[in-house]
Amino acid sequence: MPVPYGVQSIVPAADVGVPSRADAPGLRVRPAIVADAEWLAEVSQASFARHLHDYLTSAQPGVGRFWEVVLAHPESFPGRCFLVADDQDGRRLGFADLTRVEPGLAHLSYICVVEAARGRGVARELLRAYARAHPDLRAMRLDVFADNAPARALYDRLGFAADSTTTWWVADLALGGVAPAADVRFDGLHAARAWLDTYGFGELTVVAGDATHVLGRPSPGVLRCFDPATLRRPAVVAAVVRAFPGIDRVLVMTPGEDAPPSAVGPLRAVNRSLRMSTTEIRARLELP
Repeated sequence: MPVPYGVQSIVPAADVGVPSRADAPGLRVRPAIVADAEWLAEVSQASFARHLHDYLTSAQPGVGRFWEVVLAHPESFPGRCFLVADDQDGRRLGFADLTRVEPGLAHLSYICVVEAARGRGVARELLRAYARAHPDLRAMRLDVFADNAPARALYDRLGFAADSTTTWWVADLALGGVAPAADVRFDGLHAARAWLDTYGFGELTVVAGDATHVLGRPSPGVLRCFDPATLRRPAVVAAVVRAFPGIDRVLVMTPGEDAPPSAVGPLRAVNRSLRMSTTEIRARLELP
């Protein structure tokens, strides 16, 4: 999953503070505030299998601090919206994180419901509140883990269909004897280190000769290669590891189920995700 550099606009409270439906009694949906940030992080982290935490920015200990900035400065993050569902006693039951990517289309990054509140229509009400606040919304897309049966059942009911499959490949670095490339330059190195120290994730740009490599750091020990071709440049990867000695694995996400060539270590599949989309979201949510 990419670094969450998404951008946010707070939906007006008047538009999303909606009364509950019969299938979600006592539920109210509101915009997230700064004080929710740590709770958002805790719920998000708890929703992911532990063996995937190193590969997810939203599972890192500093993601709450990142979301505090997003929520405190919505003008700097146009297009992104966090919504929280509360019960009648003000207890937080779930949240949704959506980004408007173009007119009429939103991307659903996360929708999480606490275990005790599952099966009460919380996820549906979060999406209804967002759609009600965006009357031009006609389509929605998302990525979901292929083995997440409960989430896929919800999305099936909402009219989502799978468009493509992505496989997450990981290699334990095997760079013995590989000399780091001498012509490597790091752009924004100080910022990359600051992001990692503050949030536990970040990105960096590496220039090697006439090639530019944009790399992710979803966690301190993992280097994400956005372009699979980087896996064929072990000297470049060795130069990154020399600058960031804590890295011991690489992650690459590719379409389909065939592993790309790798010169940095044997690849193994750790996850598969589906890109799903629907143009029926308003009808499935029973909205005009």
